[in-house]
Amino acid sequence: MYTFSGQKSIYDKPALDNVDPSGSSKRQEPLDNSLEDIPNDGLVKIHKKRRLNENKFGESSEAAQVPTLPSTPEKKYETPQPETPPSVRNLYHLVDNLRLKTSMIVDSSVPTIYYGARTHKQLQQVVKEFARTDYCGEMLMTILSSRDYSCIREFDRQTWSSKNDMCRACIKPFDSTRDRQSDTNCKFYDNRMALNHKSLPPAFDLDELVAAGEEMRACPYFAARSMATSAHIVFCPYNYLIEPSIRNSMQIDLQGNIVIIDEAHNIEDICRDAATFTFTRDNIQAAIKELEVVAGYRYANQDVMSYIEYLLQTLRRWDEWFVNQIPLINKQAVSGNEAVYTWQVEHFVQTLNNHNIGQQHYNEFRQNAEIFCKRLREDPRTLFGITQATGTLIESIDTVLGYLFRCSGKYMDDFKPALIRNVTGLDTLSDAVSWRSSQFNRSIDKEILSLRLMCMNPAVIFESLKKARCIMLASGTLTPLVSLHSELATDFPLQVSPNHIIPSDRVWIGSLTTCPNGTKLECNSRGTDQIEIQDALGQAVLWVSKVTPNGVLCFLPSYQLMNKLVKRWRETSTWQQLNELKHVFMESRNVRDHNDVMEDYYKYVATSKGALLFAVYRGKVSEGMDFKDHQARAVITVCVPYPNTFDMAVKEKMKYNDKYAAERKLLSSSEWLLVQAYRALNQAVGRCVRHRGDWGAVLLVDARFASAYYTQHLSKWVRSFLGNNHHTFESLVNSPNSLQSFMQNMTIMEDEDV
Repeated sequence: MYTFSGQKSIYDKPALDNVDPSGSSKRQEPLDNSLEDIPNDGLVKIHKKRRLNENKFGESSEAAQVPTLPSTPEKKYETPQPETPPSVRNLYHLVDNLRLKTSMIVDSSVPTIYYGARTHKQLQQVVKEFARTDYCGEMLMTILSSRDYSCIREFDRQTWSSKNDMCRACIKPFDSTRDRQSDTNCKFYDNRMALNHKSLPPAFDLDELVAAGEEMRACPYFAARSMATSAHIVFCPYNYLIEPSIRNSMQIDLQGNIVIIDEAHNIEDICRDAATFTFTRDNIQAAIKELEVVAGYRYANQDVMSYIEYLLQTLRRWDEWFVNQIPLINKQAVSGNEAVYTWQVEHFVQTLNNHNIGQQHYNEFRQNAEIFCKRLREDPRTLFGITQATGTLIESIDTVLGYLFRCSGKYMDDFKPALIRNVTGLDTLSDAVSWRSSQFNRSIDKEILSLRLMCMNPAVIFESLKKARCIMLASGTLTPLVSLHSELATDFPLQVSPNHIIPSDRVWIGSLTTCPNGTKLECNSRGTDQIEIQDALGQAVLWVSKVTPNGVLCFLPSYQLMNKLVKRWRETSTWQQLNELKHVFMESRNVRDHNDVMEDYYKYVATSKGALLFAVYRGKVSEGMDFKDHQARAVITVCVPYPNTFDMAVKEKMKYNDKYAAERKLLSSSEWLLVQAYRALNQAVGRCVRHRGDWGAVLLVDARFASAYYTQHLSKWVRSFLGNNHHTFESLVNSPNSLQSFMQNMTIMEDEDV
């Protein structure tokens, strides 16, 4: 599915007017990279475009040091790489049309295409397809990333808290009195211009960029940003385009340019997350200490004292605000080591006004915060001792208050404030009760107070993207579009929903509705707690693994259920039988462990025994990973993966939708939950067949799939292949249209083709 938004025709000339930069920057968590120093060699704006009469490989100006969010690290796997998925090729056909049409424009500048995907693994697939196009080399490209994955300098964890802090210190010139071009303490940074469009191939992914940087002893991080000034296509994780703070810090100007967001089924969640902020009282107190140190050098820092003292006073008021909210949170029950107190937003704003940090004081705070952040980026030597975390915090508070107070409070009702107290050391329910009711806290090891401002309306963020010439959202699971339009408050006049490219005889899709004994297979939360259902699920996975060659993926709604099933199957013979049939793997929450698990899975799935991988919906395996050919001959989906309604953000979003369903044409809470569930389900199902020559089977395990109500939001191609192919356990095994028959026929056909 592809949707396009934009008021201009592709034949219109791009706008030449300058756009005022936004005064707001999104807050980042302390570990994110929202504020960094800029080397004393000038700023570069990434949105600058190459003139048509320029040399194709003209040198670009030096890049500014800018913040990024860390990307999930991805490994390359030494496995056969079949044809790129058709969805990526279709995207590039569309991009090709954009390129051909924009080439007809007689103006001296051309739009830049910003292509965003969820992970660098996905971008690697797209870059591979870009390399196959006719215009690769004619259209220059670059790929943006964070220092966490593109910095090649050895990182000393004992000296630096993060690679960002290390880079910030090392790229300062040795002698500040000398020319701005003086060498720094980082030889890779000094040699960054060695990496350019001349020295690199016409198409390169992040791994290839880093490898070239290591070979040339040049910084890939700054080189990529330098090349962005002349690139026609800029690849990046899509949060670089969606989150205002990253766009502003990286000086990405979307005005008159083309934005493509791949895997856009998550766009609503991403936009809400981008405008959701959390900071703790510990953050406030740490920033106060750093500002007090700077304020102590009053004589040396006279030119910065005015805004330092103002910010110091404001943070002390915030600390006082946290203290005064403690009685409210102490009255709340502890659930899962967490107590939560929520306000109506107008009451929350009143508490800020009472502490002189509210609406009347926001403009003055914003002015001082912007001066401070600009100084911290451009000349941090005058703010010695101020860490990136403090800059991030001040930027965060500025953005939080900005959403509440700007535009006369237009978006105030779109946020839900919550005070959260995290308590560690409460091992039992009795401990929690004693903490709430007694006068002593003997069981508490540590407690953290935090303020979270949750965004309920993704249109708050998406509004700032509309300045682009054209916005393209691409995904296999964007439907229902009525939800997309209402949630983003955007019309998409051009919509393309092509049929799946896979032939019908190469896919088997069916559902399993009963246990082996004939009872109904109900896979809701109550049903999966029953031993009978757990054993039935084990038998279903065992049968699919027995009849399927090579790879089998099994998706479950949570890690909790995964562990529960494995525990039960270990008590029976099921787990042992699974390990005899396949090499069995389980998705890990840890990034490093996950990469190791996937490396082993790809290795063993190619063996005659094959492999079985248990994963969770909305996890790393279900979205953004490619399982081609033998890597996933069968996909098993268990349950309808509804969001966790006990999660605070989900609960508040449901209330918000019910409140504004009629006024803003939003889905009701129940409809919204259903859409969220099926987008996750459809993403998991999509791991099965990845290109025209692929083949595989999908088994939907849940009695509810026999009802039309529970199939209406399946992807169009899944519904068409499913039809009435609903099975009892007996018919799944013995019917003429059984899964085993399909596997046998396709295996024979594959052997004949070889």
